[in-house]
Amino acid sequence: MRSNKIFKKLMALLLCLAMVLTVPGLHQLAYADEDYSDELADLNSQYDELKKQQDAVQQQINKASNDKAAALAKKRNLNNQISLTQDQIKVLEDKIAVLTESIAEKEEEISALEAEIAENYDQYKQRLVALYRAGNPTALGVVLGAGNFSDFLMQSEMLKRMAGHDQDLLDSLAADKADLEEKKAALSSEKEEQDASKTEVESLKSQLNNQLSQTNTQIHNISALEAELQADKAAFQKKMAAIQAEIDDIYSQIQSNGDYVGGVLAWPVPGFKTITSEFGWRFGGSDYHTGFDISGGGVNGKSIVAANSGTVAFVKYGTTGYGRYLIVDHGGGYTTLYAHCSEILVEVGDYVSRGEAIAKVGSTGWSTGPHLHFEVRVNGVAKNPRNYFNM
Repeated sequence: MRSNKIFKKLMALLLCLAMVLTVPGLHQLAYADEDYSDELADLNSQYDELKKQQDAVQQQINKASNDKAAALAKKRNLNNQISLTQDQIKVLEDKIAVLTESIAEKEEEISALEAEIAENYDQYKQRLVALYRAGNPTALGVVLGAGNFSDFLMQSEMLKRMAGHDQDLLDSLAADKADLEEKKAALSSEKEEQDASKTEVESLKSQLNNQLSQTNTQIHNISALEAELQADKAAFQKKMAAIQAEIDDIYSQIQSNGDYVGGVLAWPVPGFKTITSEFGWRFGGSDYHTGFDISGGGVNGKSIVAANSGTVAFVKYGTTGYGRYLIVDHGGGYTTLYAHCSEILVEVGDYVSRGEAIAKVGSTGWSTGPHLHFEVRVNGVAKNPRNYFNM
């Protein structure tokens, strides 16, 4: 009978030992815990910089000394405001996307961690039940209950291992609980930040719509451009020379690939046919215009499409000269240029099809109103765009 009791206790202890060996350790789940903090910090920095630029533009408007000056200043800076607002919206939308991905990961981690805690806690309870059924052997019980010295050593070793594991398991459960609370706090914080960013985006979109509505009647003012030339001819010509030098340098680096795709060009601003400034000499021979300008009431923000199929060879996000512009290579040395854009939708190396939207009309750089400055060049030499359309 005694040996039978010892056998039952030994079996219960072995059951406990088996549970010790099979209970999963803490943090054995492989979490894909990607750190988004650097990316979010970079986006926040970009947004802060854009906000500073937006405030600086508004200050220029506010500094105007009278109603007429204020109106001119507002017209001159309105398109810069539109571009900055669009950039702010883009940065915030990128930030929202990063937060959405981070939130989804944290929710998955929290769910997995809660399941792990529940499983470990359940196994710990089962071990307590097993120990109770085994008579909860103590050190004295081990000595008195051992049939011989070998039994005593075996049971003593199992007791030490179970006691150590019990403490490790309790420590693990406590650490898991603290980790869970930390993840929940981080999740709550990111959701609040995401909600705030969404609210800010809606506010900026409303602001953008208001800014765009103010440009609906604006058109590229060639008379204002000529007036600027007459006011300071030397400065005007120096500015134009600098623009052309920049463009010539860019074209010298572009390597046209393949044969010219051929065909009649597609009109680059669908729905707007007004040419406010033609190709060639203008202002009494004071300035040579290397393309033509397309404008019209409400043109700001409208789509600019590729005049022909090709590869985007160059993109620049400038604030002077041509502002934001891009060049598309059509092969055989033929290229088209699209300048003063408010937004560029493609990147260098992208293949674009004839009629595909590649940018938005704006007034970035040196401009007196929303318009597209469009050029056709062959081996870097500007040609009259009219010769490439059915006009």
